[in-house]
Amino acid sequence: MIASIIRLFLSPKTSHMKPYLPEEVQNSAEHEAAFFRVLGNSQRILILWFIADRARTANEIALAIGASLASTIHHLRILEFNHLMEIRRERNNVYYYLADNETARNCLIFKHKPKEMLMEINLV
Repeated sequence: MIASIIRLFLSPKTSHMKPYLPEEVQNSAEHEAAFFRVLGNSQRILILWFIADRARTANEIALAIGASLASTIHHLRILEFNHLMEIRRERNNVYYYLADNETARNCLIFKHKPKEMLMEINLV
């Protein structure tokens, strides 16, 4: 009896079930889940908060969030790939800024951005 109960809990429950929702609804849910995985990293949230007011260089962003330059650039690429951030090149500098699209403008993370957050860094 106990073995059959254990087997019931350990057996996969949904692998053989056919979903009743339309495929477009399932695809939309997968798209939303992928978007939230992008925002599921606190470093990326800090980056978006930091560039929300004005364009910044990768060095400024790395110093502000306390991460290595390589790690910061990795996060910047993910944000750019997902259309949350854009880049602008000026001479030898690359500036990262918040994308001007509906996704970025309506992103709920900006509603929870600390008002008193120190957004300027002093380079010595």
